Amino acid sequence: MNITRILFFGLAFFFTINFSAQQSVNDYKYIIVPEGYVFLRENDGYQLNSLTKFLFKKYGFTAFIRGDELPDDLKRNGCKGLRADVKKESGLLKTKLIVNLTDCNGKVIFSSKEGTSREKDFKKSYHEALRDAFKDVKYLKYKYNGKQEIPVQNKDNSVQEPKILAQSVIIEETPVAKNGRVATINETRDGLSKDLPITKAVSFTYNEETFFFESKVYGFELMQKKNAKLTSIGKVFKSSRKNNYIIQAGELSGIGYFDAYGNFVLDRINPVTDKLITDIFARQ
Repeated sequence: MNITRILFFGLAFFFTINFSAQQSVNDYKYIIVPEGYVFLRENDGYQLNSLTKFLFKKYGFTAFIRGDELPDDLKRNGCKGLRADVKKESGLLKTKLIVNLTDCNGKVIFSSKEGTSREKDFKKSYHEALRDAFKDVKYLKYKYNGKQEIPVQNKDNSVQEPKILAQSVIIEETPVAKNGRVATINETRDGLSKDLPITKAVSFTYNEETFFFESKVYGFELMQKKNAKLTSIGKVFKSSRKNNYIIQAGELSGIGYFDAYGNFVLDRINPVTDKLITDIFARQ
């Protein structure tokens, strides 16, 4: 009797989790796959990103690889899409991959089980492990419910348009003051330091703090707003791979890229646990 009850509640719990995940994923119209994964040296290494896109489409999703021409409604509202990522877990004799889907605010909406492979050939092992992880995606039986097409109703019964996020990072042009000289950040952004010329800059938030990426020849200067002043905390260097950057900024050192929503995604190693951390600097 006790075993029957345990099995019943266990199955109920399992189906509740999958039903909840299915409902969440069904709220989104598109999947955006990155051009490359952190654990591989080149874009679409071993054709893993292409396979990711193919498998999403196989299971009913409308998927794109970053850099593809996007539909107009996704350009207008980046929150209609989920950002796909594949993480590699450490394993001695196995290749282990996990598929994650995150929304435009960096919240994980879906995470698959570990897909595994014991193949020794890299390409075969990555493909087998990814297909294994995608079994969970298949079980979702995805079908877009059209939720993103419905305008939000305010309390006063007025209709609010869906929130629009940038499809790609937008660089602000150099502002010019009335006398023709280059405006300072103090003149263009309230409360910031005096007479620091702003050439091109983009603002982000991370851990409830404000950061600026100031355009430079080598990439960006990473600036942080502290006590109403801008302070340089590091540099963001362009790498040889398109839209990939090497960050040298103390604890925030790592590698990163701009996602389809204009956010900056930073991968770095926790110095205590030696594990990968993914941080998202939200585009303002």
